[in-house]
Amino acid sequence: MRTRIEKGSKVICWGVGLAIVIIVNASSIPGFAQEGKYPSKQIEMVVPNAPGGIVDMAGRIFGAALSSHLKVPVIIKNQAGAGGMTGARAVLNAKPDGHTILIVAAPALISNSQLMNDVPFDFKRDFLPLGYLADAGVVFSVSKTSPFKSWAEFVQHAKSNPGKLQGGFGSIGAEAHLMLLAALSEAKIDVKSVCFIGAGPLSMALMGGHIDLRVSTVPSTMQYIKSGEMRAILLTRPSALLPGVPSGPEIGLPSVSVSLWMGLFANSKTPKPVYDRLVSAVEAASKSTDVVKKLTDLGCDVLYKNPKETSRLIEEQWVLYDRLIKQNNIKLN
Repeated sequence: MRTRIEKGSKVICWGVGLAIVIIVNASSIPGFAQEGKYPSKQIEMVVPNAPGGIVDMAGRIFGAALSSHLKVPVIIKNQAGAGGMTGARAVLNAKPDGHTILIVAAPALISNSQLMNDVPFDFKRDFLPLGYLADAGVVFSVSKTSPFKSWAEFVQHAKSNPGKLQGGFGSIGAEAHLMLLAALSEAKIDVKSVCFIGAGPLSMALMGGHIDLRVSTVPSTMQYIKSGEMRAILLTRPSALLPGVPSGPEIGLPSVSVSLWMGLFANSKTPKPVYDRLVSAVEAASKSTDVVKKLTDLGCDVLYKNPKETSRLIEEQWVLYDRLIKQNNIKLN
């Protein structure tokens, strides 16, 4: 047996027979000392939607702000497909080191997790919220030629003419669809719900008099409201963009409260120091006047919620969506 210790050296060797163990000071290996530093390279923000949509645009706005706070580039990576599941799964398949994060319209993952078969992950278990960033409220609107000036008038007419009115929405199981069903249930009215593929056909159907009510997000509706083609009669939550329009909870429709809200998420296996650094950066980015202005211009409201508040909201909406989906026997196919 022999032992060699070189005083002042960073290398210590012990040898026993043919077994040799070498302990090397980490700082002597190029780049090794940086492994614990976060972030150590560019960050990919995965958007599980096609370019140009509200989530994609919000991601680019927040990505620029996060880049400023974290001092590394934040690259947007669009991975659309399977109702957001493709992009979400890509984040889980990446190394959980905080360099790949997800921005998503969370209600879509909540509803699709309940509607789809063989979902490849558990949203509540496999993802950690970094924060609730902003939301695009859901608005119930009628055409400029509609006789209904308020939600109360719409309800009154629907009760006198059960099954005669029609309400349109853009995607089965999405927040607009579920909020329409919640409103009809809590108002106790019989209104036919009709699904349209895309905001364009939905808008044309309302303005053409083929349906009586349009339920969609505020950003996709504001241009028509501003031009006078449509009139807002109900919101899922109060909005500074539509002052005076009541929200569901304000008029006795407690379940009519879900907006298309966007959150940032990380893999649940992300190391806590990295996770905490990301949370801090997300909160700081949310307070940026530039972020607030740009999102407001898109028709969104910046309403930051911390991870605990976001998790609590997910639990509440999970229960609500589960009830609405089962009550109405909603199926994707």
